[in-house]
Amino acid sequence: MEGKTYRSICQFCHTNCGIVVHRSGDGSISVKGDPGHPMNRGRCCPKVAAIPEVIASEDRLKVPMRKTSRGFEKVSWNQALEFAAERLGEIRERFGPLSLARCGGAPVSYQCRDGFLEFTGAFGSPNFTGAANLCMVPRMTAFMAITGGIRAEPDYDHTGLVLFWGSDPLTSERFGSYAAYNGLGQIIPRLKERGTRMISIDPFHSRTAAQADEWVRIKPGGDVALGLAMIHVIIRESLYDRGFVEAHTSGFDALADHVQAFTPQWAEILTGIPAKTIENLARTYATTKPATIYEGNGLDMIANGVDAVRTVAILIGLTGNLDVPGGNVFMPFAQQSSLPTQTVSRERRLGYEQFPLFMEVPFPAVKEALLSEEEGRPRAMIVHHCNPALIQANEKRTKQALRKCDFLMVADIFPTATTALADLVLPIQSDFESFGYRAYSSTEGGFLALARPVVPPVGESRSVFEVEYALAEKLGLHQEYPFHDTLSWLKHMIQPTGISFEQLDKEQVVYATPPVRYRKYQEGGFNTPSGKVEFYSTVFEDKGYDPLPVYSEPAGEPLDEALCYGRGFPLLGCTKRPAQFVHTKFRNIEALTKSYPDPLVWLHPQDASERDIADGNDVEVSSPRGQITLKARLTKDTQPGYIWIDFGWGNPTDGKASINILVDDANFDPVSGGTPHRLFECEICNKS
Repeated sequence: MEGKTYRSICQFCHTNCGIVVHRSGDGSISVKGDPGHPMNRGRCCPKVAAIPEVIASEDRLKVPMRKTSRGFEKVSWNQALEFAAERLGEIRERFGPLSLARCGGAPVSYQCRDGFLEFTGAFGSPNFTGAANLCMVPRMTAFMAITGGIRAEPDYDHTGLVLFWGSDPLTSERFGSYAAYNGLGQIIPRLKERGTRMISIDPFHSRTAAQADEWVRIKPGGDVALGLAMIHVIIRESLYDRGFVEAHTSGFDALADHVQAFTPQWAEILTGIPAKTIENLARTYATTKPATIYEGNGLDMIANGVDAVRTVAILIGLTGNLDVPGGNVFMPFAQQSSLPTQTVSRERRLGYEQFPLFMEVPFPAVKEALLSEEEGRPRAMIVHHCNPALIQANEKRTKQALRKCDFLMVADIFPTATTALADLVLPIQSDFESFGYRAYSSTEGGFLALARPVVPPVGESRSVFEVEYALAEKLGLHQEYPFHDTLSWLKHMIQPTGISFEQLDKEQVVYATPPVRYRKYQEGGFNTPSGKVEFYSTVFEDKGYDPLPVYSEPAGEPLDEALCYGRGFPLLGCTKRPAQFVHTKFRNIEALTKSYPDPLVWLHPQDASERDIADGNDVEVSSPRGQITLKARLTKDTQPGYIWIDFGWGNPTDGKASINILVDDANFDPVSGGTPHRLFECEICNKS
């Protein structure tokens, strides 16, 4: 048999780099970067080399499995779908359509994003939940209220200054939300070549901080205080863009009054940053024209994360760096169809009264409803490409909540901590066994790229959309469905772009919009109630929140040194993710684990010395919620009193420690439900 070469995209992370896959006559495959894809221009991270092993892994879910009193047992697809339809039908008849929740993970592929969305809408439920309370959606909520857009991307190639704030794009391989910058590996070199100044605001001396011109070491969770103090300096010294503020913003006077008390001296205590450094940072950002900010996931997983990003959005507007060359720009993006197609009222969803601004149901609302056995709680949950048992804070309580579901169905490609709790486990095709696509933004225009099946499906695995439609058909919910399998889903989703599947199949990368236009607000204003950048947010005010950002405890409660010491947990724990992995995936893949075999706890040599800990020792890390065993790694990249724990282990396929055994779930961001994974009290002792 002759070999065949495919252009496609990697869907292991949000970056979705272009790849070239060669399938040999014997069925083996090799993968390299696609030099013609604007996102990466041929460069790929180590995860791409793991694609063949992921596809062929013995750990793959290959058959449907139903939990019985004897454990999981293999069933046929028809038996699995009949069982699911029977249980879901019974629950809907008894408790109504709101009894179903769909739990989805990070949309690293659009199959992950869209699977079972249409089904849940056809069922009549608006209860979409997942990992959004911990990643990007808190930031999107803040930006949307103030600027009218979910994200304004950094315009790296035209800027004079970049603030990397709570972001480490060199590790995450993500320099924007969905934007391609004509080669990921060239962004930092291009900035350096042009003499663009780079400042990293980060508690940890990350790879990006090491490349920056200045590292501003902030205490974890001090971002609101830093943002408010920077606003204070910029207004006090009249460094704001007066023309832009007067013509295109609202609420400036209220903002100016609000920040009078938030001096750099006030913020120094909360941030750990000297007042003079805060003043210089504010002046540098305000007076460098243009300047851009790339904020990251470090601002999501704290209990005041939304307000932290509100200060970032205000700074961008205050300095006139919004939608201008070299600032934060609303990049062109191809308009696609949305799911579910059936209208489902947001106001009826679980937790709407508590979280009215958030775009879906924060998982803590689902969790607490299950644990307290609220009358209107979800009775059934469909989990697709998500692992809430490991992702959400306080693993013990999360698992207790999931066990309270009357029916839990999980669709995935590998066994996870969540499939272990399921009543029914369904094997889904990997992203390399079915068609898919991705939409990207760039200064050259919004474009689409195609993902292709490069190998046959493993075992009895099926496409998520084929499974979804078959289940809808058994429940009589299929009449209004816009698709019945992967290809019809793809064609439906791209229809508004004006690009046909045939064109995408032929050309691989197809632009759907013209190049970027700057200062679009001069024509139609901003997509806010006032049509202006709202420093004083009427959207927040209308829903009962403070219209201006305020500082609150980043852990949801005071964690001062004396208090934590008195409780027996004098250290503060934070999380970090090794670059080799994505969320809770791939710790079972040797191509990746050979360079990073174990989760580590990173601590300062001073803290290690006080506890008689040497580099490489087995140590026990404990918090009021439990304890885990890890290997110690000594580093001066952190500061005394703070330890950093690798996140993502704890699945049956790796059998190692999960950090979320330690993390508190009693407190969360009042807007997003974001829990303080980045700040919790703990202690560490030597087990070696």
